[in-house]
Amino acid sequence: MTERLDMLGIGKSFFATRALDDVNFSCTAGEVHALVGLNGAGKSTLMKILGGVYQRDEGEIRINNTPVEIAAPADAGRHGIAMIHQELSLIGELTVAGNIFLGKEIRHKGTPFMNKAEMARQVRAQLDRFGLALDPHRPVRELNSGEKQIVEIIRALMSDAWLIVMDEPTSALSEEDKEMLFDFIRRMKAEGIAIIYISHHMPEIFGIAEDVTVMRDGVIVLSERIAETSEDHVIKSMTGAELDQFVKPHKQITGKVVLSVDGLSSPGNYDGVTLGVHEGEIVVLTGLRGCGAPELAKAIFGLDAGYGGEVRYLDKTLKPGRGPAVAVREGMGLVTENRDKNGILPPLSVRDNIALPFLEKTLKGGLIDGARVDSIVAKAIRDTSTKTSSPDQEIRFLSGGNKQKICFSRWLDEDLKLLILLEPTRGIDVHAKADIYRIIEDLAGRGVGILILSYEIDEVLMLGDRVLTMYQGATIHEYAYPHFDKDRMLADMAGAGHTT
Repeated sequence: MTERLDMLGIGKSFFATRALDDVNFSCTAGEVHALVGLNGAGKSTLMKILGGVYQRDEGEIRINNTPVEIAAPADAGRHGIAMIHQELSLIGELTVAGNIFLGKEIRHKGTPFMNKAEMARQVRAQLDRFGLALDPHRPVRELNSGEKQIVEIIRALMSDAWLIVMDEPTSALSEEDKEMLFDFIRRMKAEGIAIIYISHHMPEIFGIAEDVTVMRDGVIVLSERIAETSEDHVIKSMTGAELDQFVKPHKQITGKVVLSVDGLSSPGNYDGVTLGVHEGEIVVLTGLRGCGAPELAKAIFGLDAGYGGEVRYLDKTLKPGRGPAVAVREGMGLVTENRDKNGILPPLSVRDNIALPFLEKTLKGGLIDGARVDSIVAKAIRDTSTKTSSPDQEIRFLSGGNKQKICFSRWLDEDLKLLILLEPTRGIDVHAKADIYRIIEDLAGRGVGILILSYEIDEVLMLGDRVLTMYQGATIHEYAYPHFDKDRMLADMAGAGHTT
């Protein structure tokens, strides 16, 4: 019998927010079903319900027309459902076979010792089944990204999974690794494995999937066979109605060029990128994760020396890899995409986190001018509407939105000329977003050039004076406000018209 999953009438609310509303989703063994939608559309919530991470409020899950309960990830595993996440969970020091059998090792009979030969033999049999040449004895740290994806999948298959959910599986893969993965997926289909494939990349979806379902605002808005639809139809279904009118301050960009990037290239990251940022201008880079924009931004800030091409800042050619300290002295600022890992020092106070970039400027007779530091910190907290009990409060106890405001506030210095923002509103609530948008517009209004990376299309349209779309490391089109085309931008980002 052909295995089949049906999720029927699935509903889920988080307090007053309706995340999923009467969602019906099905997939069949031996086929790839692509699940797509903009960020916040409900894809992840639906899959977390399938994987037992969240519990549905309404509806039922059926396998082969029999209702099943999935109250925890272990339940999903018992029903043959496996999740392959973007962040792989492999241990580099273990071998391929060691990772696959982790937690369920085979022992020599009557002893506590692992039977490594038998584990390797079983893994080799699975690899041979799909025509894969990996060595079961090889340490995972030596594998490339595509091979690591395959190890995760083999681990799922050896746990008797008949349905595998893949979340943006190619986001970190080279073209060669992608082809290896796609060939593996085709072999899995031939073996009767069902795959739910979450991706924004249109060439991939139309190259390997039989069905496509589009979610928007927690509901299914399109579910069709791939052969009966088109890239354009899928993209238009993702975007839906036009964005609510947002009155962006109209301004003439007449200031001088602050940043000029000419033919910047870094193998595997970005290729031949040329762009400029003027005083008071907000330029937004957008694409899918893996498009190369974060690496490009960090090279501009001096965090990477491994690029070709030229970066000019205030009419001076910058030396590759000059380091962030030099960038700060020259009037550049950077807000990273991962504030908890790279943007703050959790054990330190709000005061210390704000003051760090300015300590050198506050020196007076070789000593830190405490009064000036206090003045800078008080102004930063006030200007960003940061909610904190005291400047001495440890920053780790603040909300995500307030931590992000601190990351901004450290750059509100009169010497700032260029601010680079990577995903400036990632993981913060709508009220904090409104404050961040106001800060960005205020900085631009005083003549600061701003370069932003954002994956949120509505945010891109709200903020940008100019928008550059990127796909696989290359800039595709440039759009100038008010002549933005949301559907075309999404098509650029998804690689519509590009071949896989």
